[in-house]
Amino acid sequence: MSDGETKDLQPVGKRKILVVDDEQQIREMFKLFVETDVPDSRVELAANGAEAVDSFMEGHHAVLLMDLHMPIMDGAEAFREIEDHCRIMDWELPAIIFCTAYDPPSSANRVLLQYEKAYLLRKPVDNTTLTDMVKNALA
Repeated sequence: MSDGETKDLQPVGKRKILVVDDEQQIREMFKLFVETDVPDSRVELAANGAEAVDSFMEGHHAVLLMDLHMPIMDGAEAFREIEDHCRIMDWELPAIIFCTAYDPPSSANRVLLQYEKAYLLRKPVDNTTLTDMVKNALA
């Protein structure tokens, strides 16, 4: 590549959504909500942040709907790894919707303040609020 050329970012999978939560019932409920109300979406699931990173590397999802408090790797740490991977690979960064019933840690607040495609969703959440936020993130 010459000095005058720029490399285009590899775009995200436009209708691909990754739901990440350590509680199986929440994962399945969120998947049902999104598949029902977001036409043509493809929803994949992960049980923790480490699984989310692995799944993202294979699927390059457009939206990550991720719990903040999980065992093995929390949501903010997983998103940092995904950010690093996107930077190295010249991939478009996905939208991130952090889900939590608690105050977000400072690492998540950094993302929320600095990244325009970062959102915070407070649990418990109803299906309309959830799907409206996913639709907005996909726009």
